[in-house]
Amino acid sequence: MAEEPPGKAVEFNIKLAAGEHTIEASARIPDRPLRVTDLLPILLSFDEAVIGLAASQVERQGKQVPCRAGCAACCRQLTPIGESEAYYLAELVDSMPVERQQVVRERFRKTLAALEERQILARLRRPWELKALEDRRKIGTEYFALGIPCPFLEEERCSIHPHRPMCCREYLVTSPAVNCRTPGPETIQKVPLPVKFSEILYTFGDGVGRQATRWLPLVLALEWVAERKKELPPAFPGPQLFRNFLSLISAIARKTDQPPAV
Repeated sequence: MAEEPPGKAVEFNIKLAAGEHTIEASARIPDRPLRVTDLLPILLSFDEAVIGLAASQVERQGKQVPCRAGCAACCRQLTPIGESEAYYLAELVDSMPVERQQVVRERFRKTLAALEERQILARLRRPWELKALEDRRKIGTEYFALGIPCPFLEEERCSIHPHRPMCCREYLVTSPAVNCRTPGPETIQKVPLPVKFSEILYTFGDGVGRQATRWLPLVLALEWVAERKKELPPAFPGPQLFRNFLSLISAIARKTDQPPAV
């Protein structure tokens, strides 16, 4: 993907409470118009810090996090991504060598063909209709039962691991790895997170966080972006865009009686 050009930037010093500990980080945000997609590498890095601290805390409690490279049962689940992540993944594929692109695009094509054959694709194209948690669980269970791997999965490993979506990063468990073959509320115990950046991102397509929750399945990312080639996502002054995201983290922190990110 494109390198960040040098230029003027605003530095942020951030503190976020996570359980008994506080994450301190800094970020340099380019002082120019940015899309949410442009901000994603920084948000992903921040998310990793939160997830890493949460995993460390449960391990100090004597629990184990069995998630490892090569353990890819979760890579056959329905993976919800934000609209900005769809653009991010499409641009990532566009940046690949032509031969590599062809391989990945063919996997996406075959995945959609398989979902259409099993009469689930039409519903996946209308995720806004899955408002109830039970409806989302039902279609997630149907999807997982098909055993279709993520188009980016190769030899049971994520081929875009540094760029994987937020919800993939946030899916860490303390239940036995074997339970991931039959995921459900009764079999899976997730690592609790003080805040899920993925859920914030689902409302952040407008760069402010006022839109209704909007997500799409990862397997539809390339198709979704291709249909919107002429609809460029909005751009905002970079520092303000980052402040808007931090304000949403702060709002969640206040609801859970944690100090806000600053």
